[in-house]
Amino acid sequence: MYELHVAIKAKKDIKLLSLLNKDALLLAFGEIKEDPYCGKPLMRDLSGKFSYKIGVYRIIYIINEDDGVVEILSAGHRSIIYN
Repeated sequence: MYELHVAIKAKKDIKLLSLLNKDALLLAFGEIKEDPYCGKPLMRDLSGKFSYKIGVYRIIYIINEDDGVVEILSAGHRSIIYN
């Protein structure tokens, strides 16, 4: 199991979501901790990062194998998360 770190930007993004969506994200965090490679590897400018899909929302994160840490960089609606 990996340790999970949530960046300040991601915390701010999550605060803006409804309670139902926050709960869905928290469940997804548990899945990512168990298997961080369950997300989709991103390409081009976001190379080295992963995206986890929850309906119309996405979680963007990176995996640090050496430390056993997954860092959540941002979370939010798919229309704005990749910008």
